[in-house]
Amino acid sequence: MPIPRATAARVLILAALAVAAVFAVLKAGEVTEARVAESLAGDARQRAEIYAQSLEGAIERFGFLPAAAALDPRVQSLLAAPDDPAQVATVNAYLQRLSREAGAGVVYLLIPSGLTIAASNWDTPQTYVGQDFSYRPYFTEARGGRTGRFYAIGTLTGVPGYFISAPVVIDGTVRGVVATKVSLDPLETIWREGTDRVLVADENGIVFLASDPALKFRATKPLDAAARAGMERTRQYGRDDYAPIDLGRTETVGGVPLVSRSEAAPQTPALFEEASLPAYGWTLLLFADAAPVAIAGRSARVGAILALVVLGLIGLYGRQHLRRVRENRAAQRALEAAVAARTADLSAANLKLAGEIEERTRAEGDLREAQGELVQAAKMATLGQMAAGITHELNQPLAAMRGLADNASAFLRQGREAEAAANLTRIVSLVDRLGKITGQLRSFSRRSGTERVAVDVGVAVSESLAILSSRIRDAGARVTTDLDPAARWVVFEPIRLSQVLVNLVGNALDAVKGRPGAEVAVRAWAGEGQVVLSVEDNGPGLDAAALARLFEPFFTTKPAGEGLGLGLPISLAIAREFGANLQPRPMPGGGLAFDLVMEVAKEAIKQDAIKEAADMPPPERMRHVS
Repeated sequence: MPIPRATAARVLILAALAVAAVFAVLKAGEVTEARVAESLAGDARQRAEIYAQSLEGAIERFGFLPAAAALDPRVQSLLAAPDDPAQVATVNAYLQRLSREAGAGVVYLLIPSGLTIAASNWDTPQTYVGQDFSYRPYFTEARGGRTGRFYAIGTLTGVPGYFISAPVVIDGTVRGVVATKVSLDPLETIWREGTDRVLVADENGIVFLASDPALKFRATKPLDAAARAGMERTRQYGRDDYAPIDLGRTETVGGVPLVSRSEAAPQTPALFEEASLPAYGWTLLLFADAAPVAIAGRSARVGAILALVVLGLIGLYGRQHLRRVRENRAAQRALEAAVAARTADLSAANLKLAGEIEERTRAEGDLREAQGELVQAAKMATLGQMAAGITHELNQPLAAMRGLADNASAFLRQGREAEAAANLTRIVSLVDRLGKITGQLRSFSRRSGTERVAVDVGVAVSESLAILSSRIRDAGARVTTDLDPAARWVVFEPIRLSQVLVNLVGNALDAVKGRPGAEVAVRAWAGEGQVVLSVEDNGPGLDAAALARLFEPFFTTKPAGEGLGLGLPISLAIAREFGANLQPRPMPGGGLAFDLVMEVAKEAIKQDAIKEAADMPPPERMRHVS
């Protein structure tokens, strides 16, 4: 029996609509996944550069140390008489003090045969004195008159580190080598606290730094015989077996490579980025969580399906409605007018709804554009704040420049113009280094090494509030201070304490901005051997879930574009660096406080007591309202 032409046409139309619907659903998921993947890849690329810069900064902050020590007259005198016990003791003490003040690892002196004759760890069970390191490439390079660099596991201590060396040149001849060992373990500890998987491989593809310890000293590519023989000759990693790492299978989503079934990211597909460190011949591999790509794709497909279902229901309803109108038109003339009026009302409502949808779509577009502008503005503001924190990285090169300048002056007075010229050349190199440091503007590269001193809490609070004066005015907040005289002195570093205070008070101002009766209070009181410096606000506060994640990097409760989620983790790291602690405290009745618990500076308190005994007026309790 032949199929009626109208029925066949209807079937063809329904089939075409079904194919179009399936295509629309798949395309919606594909486009959304591509956009999200591209956005995540850009973020991952930036983070990979930050990781690479932090690694380079952790190494280069000590790059000047061997060269500066090689110019010291005491070191050169010992090389002229290496068997003189008095000179050995003098150089041991000098290297020990240099290592402690610079915050470096071991600093040691080797003679041309590779034997260590003085070291900063001369008085420890694992001293380098008497050890032969002639097989290490950093020694042979410095012995040839060049700066030596080499990452390896210590054959004596079993502790990995990056070795930097410089030749000791006397009368145009290399008479010895000064070397230092830089530990990169603190940097790995920071990486483990993040969500990214970070690997650093050498020129042979051996992973020697990793956020996952299980991946260290494994190979990312096959090792040839020459590379294996070279590592055995230099005892670089102290092992023979380098198990390969399965980097997984790569697929492309929207032009972005996604890696799955990788040992580096075994749980979910990951975004893969590489950052080259050509100065060292290393490659940094970053595996970032790509789960949001799949989630966004599923959400888009579900949304498209729901939209098609709604459209189908509307179409079915319209078809049935028209059928009822045609069936009842002959018998219900009186009802026809009411149906026509109802249809007119529905049409008007549909037009109104279409207008509201268009207006909502336009408003959402404006909102997305504004959010994008706010994100860009927040990034630029964060770069400015990070630039302010780079100054402490300049102290050590400046100290080295001062020492080199003093040595150059002494050489000129002695008529040793060649040595003075060499010192001036190294000063120029350090000036270039200062320019490089100020250009990098990073926060995560900062590590310990800053001297702990007695800091006046009142001065730090005053300076911090002065920095934030414009933000205080913009927030319309009332800022009060109440500082107990007994809590005046703490063990910290002035600039770092101001940095933490600016961050905490800035967050408090953001929390109360625009609220009636906005108030921020800075208080300080003394406990048993401790001083508590508290920043309190009467803002909306945070729930338990947000409080538990406050110190996670990149976690923020601020609207999109107004914060990167790095301020509190950086502040906590600074506090721990100076033996302090930072913890949140919900305020009764709403609001949030942060307590910075620091060690009391006892020596400064003793000085205050001496002044009081000399009839000098004791400090009064500091109160301030702005």
